Order: sequence, then structure tokens, then C-alpha cells
Amino acid sequence: MRVAVAYTQRRQQVREQSWGLGHWLGYILLLVLLLSMINGVMPQIEMAIFSGHVQIPTVVLKLLMIAIAVLGVLIKRKLGTPAPILLAWATLVTYLFFEAVFFTFFANYSLIYIVYSFESTLYFLLLLPLLYAFKETVDERQIATIITWLFVPLVSLGIWQSVTNDPILPTISVDQYFQVYSWDFYGRVRAFSLFGSASNFGHYLALVAAMSVAALGQCNGRRKSLAAIGFVLALVATYMTLTRATYVEVLLAVTTAALVTFFKWRGIRLSLLWGVYAGIGLFVAFVAPAIIAGLRGTDHLFADASLLIRYEEWAHYSGIWLNHGVATMLLGTGLMQSSRFALTQKIVIDNVWLSLLFQFGLVGFLIILAVIWQLWKTLMKGLQAHPRSILTIGVVSACSTFPFTSIFGITTPDYLLLFTVWLISRKA
Repeated sequence: MRVAVAYTQRRQQVREQSWGLGHWLGYILLLVLLLSMINGVMPQIEMAIFSGHVQIPTVVLKLLMIAIAVLGVLIKRKLGTPAPILLAWATLVTYLFFEAVFFTFFANYSLIYIVYSFESTLYFLLLLPLLYAFKETVDERQIATIITWLFVPLVSLGIWQSVTNDPILPTISVDQYFQVYSWDFYGRVRAFSLFGSASNFGHYLALVAAMSVAALGQCNGRRKSLAAIGFVLALVATYMTLTRATYVEVLLAVTTAALVTFFKWRGIRLSLLWGVYAGIGLFVAFVAPAIIAGLRGTDHLFADASLLIRYEEWAHYSGIWLNHGVATMLLGTGLMQSSRFALTQKIVIDNVWLSLLFQFGLVGFLIILAVIWQLWKTLMKGLQAHPRSILTIGVVSACSTFPFTSIFGITTPDYLLLFTVWLISRKA
């Protein structure tokens, strides 16, 4: 009897110790996620310390995330990954195995390139089932507070850059390992704060603006006033990014947040927004330029040079994908948008859907789309279960803009980061 009691006590102690370790690993994971989201912090600190050089590559964050995920699996043997997500993930992994064989023997790509291309494009999707070990680990109020406090210096720096028309921070490292993309807009500085581009800054602003709308609908007194101030500052900083796609992205995120907060939209109505926002993206990409053509001379914001370049790129890579046989159309070319390899240095697509079709083919595209859709459904269920969660409303609203922003850039990693932050949050 004493032996049985002692054994039970030891097992209880082990469980408590494991939970404590998992709790702290959850905080470390949150830190890694935030550093990945605010992707200019580490390089800027390194350039300040190492005379303009970036000594620690960003891949260190990915390796750290893998280590945390593996530890999480060892601590929590039963992950609780939903069956639909697990099935979609297993299908994707199986498909990538056959893709690797196909590209090795028929395209003569090196194994190093194949592994890097898969990791670079699908890193978060491939790691996601393991990260379920940290589901609901960190209090959502703590996460929301951290995001809010970070907003103050980040938005202040962004506004300062725009007002002074000075990037303030270095925009490229001496070793050219890090650079801020497209910060010079016809002689005017795009506000990029501590991010790698104004567009990355815009994703963060969309999240904060949506959270502010949620807080305005739920809070009273001083907190309501602070939410209003945060909302206004987010809009000011959004304008100072001088990025049209960001303008629409923030507007759409705010619209979703208002529909959720004030009109109680849930489920299928929110999912229909994906179709609406995709339609807005197509309108902005192909119809709006013709409508505003007469305004080009009044402001550089109406210039269409970058869009015309995108048209050429989209037509070029669509042609390569469609005109090289059935195998290429179904399985893809295996090529991606990256400056790391000689065969991909000149590839610029800036469109999630076309880049996935081009790299993985129609079959891979449909499988990846199925995984992404399952993640969106998970968010919908989370909102249904926690309709007053400000963080949940913010993440749902920001992620609702994905069908729009995906037309103008490779934005998938940014939204998967947001989903993971939401996943590890413990709802009140």
C-alpha cells in the first residue's frame, strides 16, 4: 500500500515538474514568435553591436523553435492536434516526399536545395502539429499586454521615420545579410519601424488596430480611451507606410473586427469574408488601376509602375508553369522566390497562390490550401468558444485579410505566426 502511494506521489511530482517546464518553454516560444514577427529587431541589435554586421542568422530562431517543439512533444506525449489538421498535414508530408523524389531524379535538383525550398516555404505548416504541445500555455491577457506595450515604441519609431523623412536605422547590413525592402518611396521614407519592410509593419498594425476595435466594444473608462488612442495611432502609422496594400489590409482587418465585436458575426458569415476580400484583392490588382489611371500625375501613391512589373512577372511564371507539360502543371517546377540559390535569384513572384502553383503544382497547391483552410476553421471555432477574447478577435480579423494580401506578396509565414501566437494563448 505504501509503495502504491509513493509511486502515485512520484508520478504527480513528475507531472507537475513537466507542466512547469512546459509553461516556461511556452514563454520562450512566445519570445521566439515575437522576434520572428518583428523581424528587424535581432538584425538591428546585431548591426549596432557588431559594427554593421549580422552575426546570428535568422535560421537560429527556426532551430530554436524546432528544439522547443521537440521538447514539448517529449513533455506532453499526447498533443491533441485536431484530426482534420493532422490528416491534412500527413497528406502534405507524404506529397513532399514524392515531390523530393521527383525533383531529384527528373529536375536534377540537389537534396540541399529541395530541403531548403520546402523548409523556406512551409516551415510553420510542417512544424505546426508539434506546436500543439503548447496549446493554451500562456495567458492571453499577458500576450495582449505584451503586444500592446510593444506597440508604443514600434509605432513611435515608425511615425518618427516618416515625419523626419529619415530611416533612422540602417537599412542594410555591411555583409548584406539583412536589408529593409522598399523603404524609399520616390524620395519619401516608408515607415518600417523595427520590421524588415513597411508591409511587415503593416501586418502588425492590422493586428493592433483590430484588437483596439475589440477593446473599444468591450472596455470602459480609461481602457476605452487608451484603445481609442491606440486605434488612431495605428491608422496614422498605417498611412505613413505609404503602402497601398497595407492601407486596404488594415481597413479590412478593422472591418472584420467591427463585424465581430458590434454585429456578432460568427461562423459561415466570417468565412464568406475570405471570398469577399479575395474579390477586393482582384479588383485592386486588375480593375482599380484602370479607374485611377487619370490620377497618376497627382501623387506617387497612384503610380502603377510596380503593378505593371507584377503583371509581367505573373504572366511570365504562369506561362512557365502551364506550358511545360502535364507533369509540371500537376507537380510544379520546384522553384521558389529566394536569393539564396543561383537558380532562384531572379525569381520574383510576390503572389502566394501563383508561387505555390509554380513551386508545388496544382496537387500541392490544393493540399496546402486544405491545411490553411483547416487552420482558419480552427480560428472560427476558437472565436465561437471565446467571443469576448480581444486577442482572438484581433488574430481572426488580421488573418481574415490573408486572401487580399496574398495577391500582392508572400505573406503566408506572417499569418501562420499569428495563428501560432493565438494557439499558445490560454483563453480566459
